[in-house]
Amino acid sequence: MNRIYKGFTTLALGLALVATTAAVASAAEDVSDSRKALYESELAQNLAGPAARTEAAVERARALERQAGAVAAQPVAEDQNDRLLRGIEAAQAERTQTAVEQARAGERTLVPVVTIAAPQPVPAAPGRDVDLVAIALLGLVGGLIGGATVVAGTAVNRRRHRVVAA
Repeated sequence: MNRIYKGFTTLALGLALVATTAAVASAAEDVSDSRKALYESELAQNLAGPAARTEAAVERARALERQAGAVAAQPVAEDQNDRLLRGIEAAQAERTQTAVEQARAGERTLVPVVTIAAPQPVPAAPGRDVDLVAIALLGLVGGLIGGATVVAGTAVNRRRHRVVAA
């Protein structure tokens, strides 16, 4: 093969390396953006779950508190059945008050709980800091150095195995 053809081949390989490197860098940026969007949506979903359950528990406790207040406001006649009914209502009010206190304690200590399913892999290169021109030049230089090494290696091998006519 002629040196000119080898040079063109090396140049073509270098350009192919540059194009591949640039394509991989832009694909890595797209993957990291989609991974970040997925992480943010899962985080919002995880944070919304406990908060919604706590809010529903608080609403149930407040409804029970209002109901207990309405029951206590009614006049009661004094006989044995009424005293028994008052005892049952008092126990129910105590349970309701305990539930309300637990719900309020949950409100006070409500801290967003972040649950991470798996550790996030670190991307090969940060998405926004990727300079495609620098990557292209680096790939070109690497391709040229690699091609020059191949050409030099074949030249050395040819000189070693050259047969001298007698």
